[in-house]
Amino acid sequence: YGPPGTGKTLAANAIAYKLKKDIITFDCSKILSFWVGESEQNTRMIFDRYREISEGMKNPPMLLLNEADQFLHRRINAARATDNMYNQMQNIFLEQLERFEGVLIATTNLIENMDSAFSRRFHHKIEFRRPGIDERYKLWQVHIPEKAPLADDVDLLYLSEHYDLSGGQIAVIVQNAVTRAARRGDKIMMEDLINACEGEIKGNFDERAKMRVGF
Repeated sequence: YGPPGTGKTLAANAIAYKLKKDIITFDCSKILSFWVGESEQNTRMIFDRYREISEGMKNPPMLLLNEADQFLHRRINAARATDNMYNQMQNIFLEQLERFEGVLIATTNLIENMDSAFSRRFHHKIEFRRPGIDERYKLWQVHIPEKAPLADDVDLLYLSEHYDLSGGQIAVIVQNAVTRAARRGDKIMMEDLINACEGEIKGNFDERAKMRVGF
């Protein structure tokens, strides 16, 4: 659990790689249906489909549930038919977790809304925090292509110190800066990276990330 862009899904893929497992990914936000009763069926379908795929395999795949806060949030006092649907989905999810045999990873950005009943079902709860200056510096180094032509004025330490960005944001910024330089037919300049940083911050929906530090 943790803010967007901090590497939760990437870490899940790394675990699957280490365990030599294939990975089955479900986006929980896409399970919800406007039709009452269909969402409950979709919830069961996740686990039924996993069991079908895993049957007879020596090394069953890992199940990754992205945006699992669709299921993990606190129960709702049922006042409408949709409230009953949400609660029924959670009951089904809890039941399926109890019966699940294998490796399951769920990711969420909203741990504060998590129901304690779900918390007890997970063996490990791992927090992913926004990177600090040292981590950001390494992320800039990782995401800039090794053969990318950089101008002499590029200062990754300056970017790390002045822009509070997640790894996911840095990846997007580098792509935008590289594209801009390629269209110009020139090296990647510090101005390209700064403009991309400013554009990402202004367009970011997460108000907490709209911060520049060190000025």
